[in-house]
Amino acid sequence: MTTSEPRSLAEAALVGRLESLEALRSTLARSIDSCDSLRDLSSLSARFQAVLAEIDEIRPPEKKGDTIDEIAARRASRGSSASTSPPRTRGGAG
Repeated sequence: MTTSEPRSLAEAALVGRLESLEALRSTLARSIDSCDSLRDLSSLSARFQAVLAEIDEIRPPEKKGDTIDEIAARRASRGSSASTSPPRTRGGAG
């Protein structure tokens, strides 16, 4: 949970779907931590897992690496495909 996350579900609902799900995730986690009923724990846990899955589906992917890493990855992928072709011969008909 980041410091910029809304404090309540009502506040989160005004911001957007992802923020609402993150606030709901926090609420469910607190409810699970304080739950005494096995029946309630089961349904809370199932809902918690569903919310986690929804968050993963709509959260924008995290950018890994920087521009240099992207260039290096592209060069590596080109290099691996180029290595499958036969080697070039040097000049002359010999």
